[in-house]
Amino acid sequence: MAFLRAREDEDIQFQMAPMIDVVFLLLIFFLVATTFLNPETQLRTDLPQKKELEEQPDLPKQFTVVVTKTGIKVNKRAMKKAIFRDKLAMLKSLGEEVYVFVDSEDDARHEDVVEVLDMVAEVGADVTVVPPYEEKK
Repeated sequence: MAFLRAREDEDIQFQMAPMIDVVFLLLIFFLVATTFLNPETQLRTDLPQKKELEEQPDLPKQFTVVVTKTGIKVNKRAMKKAIFRDKLAMLKSLGEEVYVFVDSEDDARHEDVVEVLDMVAEVGADVTVVPPYEEKK
């Protein structure tokens, strides 16, 4: 049985080709066995169907609030913040969907913008959006 023994002067070598095959097989196995998350499916959306749109003749109430240095303008009319809050609260209490678009002029105070956003969140308006800046011509 002397032929089974390795000679002492020979170095034992590690074969890389089978190891690379094993690594690729493990990689393929884990790729196939893994379930990937779809974050879009976890978002809660309530999209109206075509039938619902036809049944509902009234569009949701929309307000465009522009915060200026001197106060706020709601749908291009100057209005006090307390009156605006009361109007939002009244519409929400009637079950109306309220959409508020908030914008600010360049010289408006940041505190006033945050106050308007807090007011809208307090009342519970469905959507609060700050529109992107549009360059005036």
